Amino acid sequence: MRRLLEQGLQGWGQRLSEAQWLRFERLTELLLAWNEWMNLTAITQPERIAVEHYLDSLTPLAFGLIGEGMSVVDVGTGAGFPGLPLAILCPLSLFTLVEATGKKVAYLRQAVKELGLTNVEIVEGRAETLAHDRRFREGFDAAVARALGRLDVVLECTLPFVKVGGCAIAYKGPRSEEELPFGERAAGLLGGHIETVHRFNLPGSELRRVLIIVRKTAPTPSRFPRRAGIPSKHPLGGLTRAS
Repeated sequence: MRRLLEQGLQGWGQRLSEAQWLRFERLTELLLAWNEWMNLTAITQPERIAVEHYLDSLTPLAFGLIGEGMSVVDVGTGAGFPGLPLAILCPLSLFTLVEATGKKVAYLRQAVKELGLTNVEIVEGRAETLAHDRRFREGFDAAVARALGRLDVVLECTLPFVKVGGCAIAYKGPRSEEELPFGERAAGLLGGHIETVHRFNLPGSELRRVLIIVRKTAPTPSRFPRRAGIPSKHPLGGLTRAS
């Protein structure tokens, strides 16, 4: 597991310190222990966790998308991906992890405490509600989201958190091409545009991944995001069911 992490990061010009490795090791133990009684992940082999959770979460570092001193919100973080791995590798950046499920919030708070991640805040709630809170709205340099839904749904739940000039980073799989037109329409309504699409294999695997970068160029209109549940039922990019 350590070798996979080190080799993957080395290919991106990153290094894994001993302290960072120990945090990943402990995070794996916590993830698997809590997974015994709640649904955090279907991936339980340490080698797969290293590639499909940790390296997958860290892919923005390969493209210089997250740097020192940035403020980042992870929307719908679930078991802490991508936020926790990014926080371990980027100790000088601040991460706010948003999660609506109480049991997962309890796990996240325990993980942050045990890992000693002083650069992480866990916030319980729905993105559709929190994005209207003055403490969070347009207050972050970047927003990240993984496995949150179709691209237009992701953007309605992330771009309102992002400052003008910042970006939303959507983690997607190989079939995301069909989502781009929906995403572009939604981005235009929300004050942004699709800037870049990165396509690649995860290190040490044949797994295809895509990062879609949406640049925020204007304030998001105050009516967005819409009420909880509406973005997925009636996505901005079109009425085709969100996947």
